[in-house]
Amino acid sequence: MSTPDALQQFNLKFNPFPPATTGVAFLDDVKLPKSWEIQIQEHLDQSKLGSGDKALAIVGQYGSGKSFILHWIGYKVLPQYRLQPYGFDNPGVAFYDLANKLLSKVGRYALSKALWELLYHADMEPRIQPQLLEVLDYSDWLSTFSTRRDKVRRSRIIEYLAGKMREKVLATEDEIAYKFAQLIVDTRDRPYFEYRDFVPRSTTAIIAEKKEDIFFRTLIKMLIKIHEIEGVAFLIDEFEDVALGRRLSQRQVADYLATLRRLLDTAREEEFWLILSMTPEGYKRTKDLDPSLTERFSAKYDIPPLTDTEARDLVFQRLETARIESKKGLWPFHDDIINCLEPTTRSNPRRLIKVLWKSLARAAANHQPLPISGKAVRYAETMLYPRT
Repeated sequence: MSTPDALQQFNLKFNPFPPATTGVAFLDDVKLPKSWEIQIQEHLDQSKLGSGDKALAIVGQYGSGKSFILHWIGYKVLPQYRLQPYGFDNPGVAFYDLANKLLSKVGRYALSKALWELLYHADMEPRIQPQLLEVLDYSDWLSTFSTRRDKVRRSRIIEYLAGKMREKVLATEDEIAYKFAQLIVDTRDRPYFEYRDFVPRSTTAIIAEKKEDIFFRTLIKMLIKIHEIEGVAFLIDEFEDVALGRRLSQRQVADYLATLRRLLDTAREEEFWLILSMTPEGYKRTKDLDPSLTERFSAKYDIPPLTDTEARDLVFQRLETARIESKKGLWPFHDDIINCLEPTTRSNPRRLIKVLWKSLARAAANHQPLPISGKAVRYAETMLYPRT
């Protein structure tokens, strides 16, 4: 990899073209092609104004820009709607896989503290334990008792918190309210989530068996209340991998369809948005498995190949974010490099970016003359993607 000192001759602070074969790095200053932005924004606006499932499928081949689009939606669009985005990369087929990843992102202590602040009133303590003075914060409150010793007080506090959840319509079922109240109280001894917390059959699970749907909707309501937002959005990348039957058992395929259905049901009934990235093959496979699920998407956006102008704009934007001094052209590359590449490379964001990374790294290592020529870029292209 080129060092910053080696890149100074190219007027660059860093190499703006990441070498990873998957997931092009997201840069705040880089925009989508204008036609993409307009169409995706239209789909999202229609979902916001319409009724029913708020679900969007981003469909494109590997390297077409799906991951970047999800990042763009999460950073640039959803905040306008006052939606809190949560991103997932191939989260797994079972619902508790998704719950595990979500709550691990939120954090057990952070969630428990936020719920405690939302529900707790210091005046309830004297009724349970009169000698207890008013506590200042959640950590002080947790330190006042041990869940192993003070069973009576613990039981009363759980009942109180569960009642407050029902009163605020955060949890409508007694068992779900009790589970979340128990979560708040037991965080002193278990400050982090564990995978077993999300498997309903586990004795320590916070998800009640056969009530995963209710648990999930309750959690969405809580996150909205805690963050004082309009809704929650899941952006799930590479979800299509779990739809490919050749990789999964029949049980896993059934879990995948059940998870997708559960997410879509939540998107219909709560302030919850679902945005998935899928390959055309993955989308077709899902449709073959259960056509009713794909029909429930409020919109589907098929990513088009980059035009030559869009490819040039993408390269320019990435260079500009890394430049020491701003320039108009594609320096340190020759201005005609896009036309020197194969159509399959210049129309695919990942291939294009990877070829330019290779070209820049070779130029820095070999002290090639500047600007980097079309011939040098073509050579890097054949090294990465040999022609047959």
